[in-house]
Amino acid sequence: MWSEHVPVQVVAWRMLSRLRAAGWPQELLDMMYLDEDVLEWAKATGEGEDDENKIIHRDSNGVILEHGDSVVLIKDLKVKGSSMVAKQGTAVRNIRLDHENAEYIEGKVDGQQIVIITQYVKKI
Repeated sequence: MWSEHVPVQVVAWRMLSRLRAAGWPQELLDMMYLDEDVLEWAKATGEGEDDENKIIHRDSNGVILEHGDSVVLIKDLKVKGSSMVAKQGTAVRNIRLDHENAEYIEGKVDGQQIVIITQYVKKI
């Protein structure tokens, strides 16, 4: 945590934030000084936020989605800006989550990267 390298500081802050409930990491976090932009980078994954403030992505059944999960489309989806239609039953592997909106995920369908609304997917 006392490293001069910014990426090491960010990882140290994230790990200490995850362990905060144990008590002793909070003391170290209080001693840590990070510039505003570095702290913003460290918080970009949602570390250190209260659970009610975190963005949680859920599929159509309410199952929590995570980065790298695989999902199946439960409805034919017309892709905006394209003539492509993503068919029901299409598997979308290795999804990425939108960190600003809980209803959006990204994934590749037929080789094209698209944004998908979570209410139209089911986790595999």
